[in-house]
Parts: sequence; structure tokens; C-alpha cells
Amino acid sequence: MARLTLLLLILFAPAAFAAQLEIPLRVPLDAVREALSAGLAASPERPKEMFREGPCRYLNVEQPKLESAGAQLRFTGPGNGALGVELAGKCQSAAAWHGTVQFTLAPRIDAAGKLRMRIVDSRLTHASRGVNMLWDLGRRQIHARLERVTYDLGASRDALAGLLRSAAPPGQAAQMEQALRELRVLEPRIEGAHVVVPIALELPDAWLAAPVPAAAAAAPLTEAEMDALDVALQPWDAFLVTIVRQAALDGPDSALRQRLFTLLLDSRYQLVSIVSGEAQASGDPLRALFIETWSELRTILADAQRAGTLPPSLLRYALFIDAGDALASLENAAPGLALSADGLRQLARSLKPGDADPLAYRWDVDSELRGLFDVTDVPDTEPPAPPPPAKSWLDFFIGRAFAAQALDRWIPTRDELADYEARVGDVLQKTAAAELERDRFAAPYDRTYRSLVPTTALIESCWRQYVLRGGKVTYLRSQSHSVGIMQINQKVWRGFYDVERLRWDTAYNIRAGAQILARYVKDYAIPYAEKTGDPNHIARAAYAVYNAGPRAVGRFNKPKLHPREARVDEKLWTLYQGIAAGSPVDLASCGVKGRPVASAQPSR
Repeated sequence: MARLTLLLLILFAPAAFAAQLEIPLRVPLDAVREALSAGLAASPERPKEMFREGPCRYLNVEQPKLESAGAQLRFTGPGNGALGVELAGKCQSAAAWHGTVQFTLAPRIDAAGKLRMRIVDSRLTHASRGVNMLWDLGRRQIHARLERVTYDLGASRDALAGLLRSAAPPGQAAQMEQALRELRVLEPRIEGAHVVVPIALELPDAWLAAPVPAAAAAAPLTEAEMDALDVALQPWDAFLVTIVRQAALDGPDSALRQRLFTLLLDSRYQLVSIVSGEAQASGDPLRALFIETWSELRTILADAQRAGTLPPSLLRYALFIDAGDALASLENAAPGLALSADGLRQLARSLKPGDADPLAYRWDVDSELRGLFDVTDVPDTEPPAPPPPAKSWLDFFIGRAFAAQALDRWIPTRDELADYEARVGDVLQKTAAAELERDRFAAPYDRTYRSLVPTTALIESCWRQYVLRGGKVTYLRSQSHSVGIMQINQKVWRGFYDVERLRWDTAYNIRAGAQILARYVKDYAIPYAEKTGDPNHIARAAYAVYNAGPRAVGRFNKPKLHPREARVDEKLWTLYQGIAAGSPVDLASCGVKGRPVASAQPSR
């Protein structure tokens, strides 16, 4: 949050406790350069010509560039010129020039609130006495044109006002309108590749006081409370999907897409921990998720623009970052003002205008999203099974002989455990082998992965896809809505996998989980183990990501561990060592034979 903190300037008046929030609008130097280049030209028809007086006196400039120089700007470009007279239809030159034209500029805001440039200095390099005379002839015209160049901040200011207006809850709309009428444009400054124009907003007193936090609940959240929290947080996840999708479309770079995908995963794991009651967000959880994620998101986008991965010509990214900074600044400075879904919607539309609702929340498979982030389709080995009909106890026992022939909807009795272990173990082994054919991990990573797939299924579900609930067979589901034998979280992988098949199709669930594990091994666990120099970290790091997201990759290696995380990580390592050593799985104890382990429950 350090970067966001630098964006805030909150000045408290001693009596009224009023506050002023300074929100920066960033104008890219490329946009200013284009405006200055157009103004530098004597006419649109002759864009390279700065000055001409007859056929024999002229100054030209080629492709000028603009860069920061401390608190000022330097506008320079290679040029040529001549100072001569026309005799008998021919130019007799008294002086010729080839060099560089240089302007030192200071940005300012005029009375109409537009960005202009004041010329501090101008000169020609490698100029002779005659060329200086030529410059004296043309300078007045050139200066006048440059100082008439304006950059209208109206569109950015209007977009900012619209965003702030939408961020106000209905009860605070009138106060927000009053604050927006009093917006003030402050003096600009230079920051890197931008001219920053601060906009000052007076915050009403009522927004400055943080709401009294609710007392920590003594009991876990009820299912109804978790469902209500889930609905409240859906706009955030839909917003983030819209933004990472658009950035991935605009910047077809694998490194950028990997950073965006990691951000999406981490945000979703955090959302799941809030919805399940494992983590408590102080105050408004929607606001907390936005503030926590925005700093990293803006860094990813700004880095991509600097690297050219997101072309600087896409000015909507500068507007989007400005708007997001404004919203984040407002949320930091005004803790008494809850973040609205309309605020997120307006922010998303600053990057992706259109009629479609950027906060639409859908559960179906999104083929475009899968393609952007290289999540391949799960191959079918058999037709998917339909969701099972409701079963009574009588139906269950009558159908047991037939159900034992397949994994789907099979809840093994104690007498069937050996057969069930063999069948599930065979599917897990074949799935891991098939995934290794696709990803082709080098040794010893391939052996680690082969053992990690059945280990993960064991610690997550005790190799079970189904349970009996109310006398009916249904899919295994954890409190955080992870489902099936691999306990794949439906919210984390929304849009990437078929949710119904994750619930009801055992083989599909295993294959999806194996794909996810392979990705975590390749993208997070192997780099972490290579950094630490310990290949034994691969299995533990991959499972830490599987359990809690990419940011948890090294949690097992921290000096001080959370007790619950320590228990989960140690249990994983014990099971993994047993399976890697060839010990048979014991589903009666949810462990491996010769290595007693406490009964496993779905951990996510």
C-alpha cells in the first residue's frame, strides 16, 4: 500500500476536521508530445516545417521527442534549416544548419483548467551566427504556436467525477455532488513519463470517521451468512475478471498474462477465505478486497505500459489507472464511505466501454478466458455422467451392485474399500501419467508430480467424490465450496472448468485437479525450489499453492507458522513421503500403511 499512500494528501483543518483529498490525473508524455508536435508545425500540410519565410529561409524538425528533466520537460528533435536570399530564381544561402532544436518547457494550468506549456528556454545546437539570426526570425512565431497548445483535461475530469459520483451510496449522493462542484485543479508536476495534474476534493466530515467494526463472531458463520457474503463479493470477482481479460487481450505477452493470472488466483483464494469465514475483513469486505488488490494490479499495468507490452497509445489505461487511484484514494481517506458496486462498474467501463455489464457474474465455462490463460480443455475418456436423481435409502441399496461397477456415485462400504482403492488409485496414476505426457517435467520433477497427485487427493478428500447427506448421494463439498475428490474450489476456478462436472464426474474432477497441480508445480513450486536450492520443497510448495493460492508458495518454510497451516503442511509432507516411498494407501485411516495419520477432512 506504500504507493497508494503516496497518492494521498489529507490536510485536517483544526476546527471542522474537514479533509482535502488530492487525486492525481496522469497525462502521458506521449500524448503531450503529439499535441506539441502538431503545434510546432507551421501547417498540418507540412508537419516537419517549423518556420518558412519565402523559398530560401526555413527551419525543419524531424520526429521530436519529449522527456522529463527534473521539474521541467525537454522537447527536442533533429532539424535542418537555411538562411538565404533568392537571386535569379535560385537560393543563395548565407548559412545552413543541421543540428537539434531544443525547448525547455514548464507545464501550467490556465484559467480554463487546461494544461499548457510555458517556454523556459529554446535554442539550436551547432548554430552559427547566421543560423542564430534565422532562429531570431522564426522564434516568435514558433513560441507563439507552442504556447497556444492546450491539453484538455475535461474528459479525464469528467470520467473522474463520474466515478466518484457512482462510488457514493444513495444516502451520500447529495454530499458527493456538492464536493464535485467544488473540485479544484492544482498546479501540475512531472513524475516519470507523466505530467501529473492534481485534483483536490473536499471530503465531508461524515466520511472521515470509520464505521464501528462489528464484534468478532463467537460462532462460525451460518450457511445463510456465507451465502449473503458471497453475493456481496461477486461484483469484485466479476470486475477483476473483466480487467485481467481486457489487459490479456491488449497485451499478448506470456509474462504479463502470467502476472495477471497469478493476481486473479490470489484474489479469488482471498475471497474464498473471507466467504468461508477463515479470514475476517475489517469493515466492508468488498472495500478491503479492492484496496488490497489495486496496488498490485496498477503496478502490473503500469509496468506493462513502460515495457511497451501494453502500447502507450492505449490512453484508456492511463485513464483507468487514474480512476482506480482516485477510487483507492477515496477508500483510504474516507473509511466511512462504503465501496459501491456502481463504483467498480464505472471503473471497469473506463477501460472497457460498452453495453455489457462488466460485473456480470456467470458460472459457465468461458472459452476465451481459458485460451488467454492457457487452461486447456479436460480430455474426455468417457461420456460425462448426468447429475444423479434423488435416491432413497432403498434405491441406494438396490442400486449398489450396479454402482460398484463405476466410480461415479460410488460410496464404498468397508468391504469394498480394497476394490475402491485399486480403482481410484489406477485412475489417479493414469491421469498423472497423461498430464506428464502433456507437460513433460524433467527428472526428478516427474517423480514428484506422480506422487503428488494421489497425495493431494488423499489429504483433500480421502479419495472420495461423494457422501451421503439426508439419505441421498451427493458430491463432497467443503465449507468454502470446494468439491469432489480433488476438492477443486468452484469460485477460484469459475469460468475455467465445468462446475457441474466437477461435482458429479469423478474422472473429470481428477483430471482437472491434475491439470491444476501441474500448473502449480511448473509456475510456482519449481521456481521456488530452485531459488531455495532444495528439491524437496517442490511437493510442499505446490500443495501450499493448491491449498491457499500463489502467495502461500513458501508458507511451510517460514520461521513462524500459523498452527492450522503447520498441521496441514506437515500432514501433506507425511502422506507424500509415504506414497513416494511406495507405501500403499489405507482409506480406512485416510493415510498410508505404516504411517498413521489423523483422519483427513476436506481442507479447502
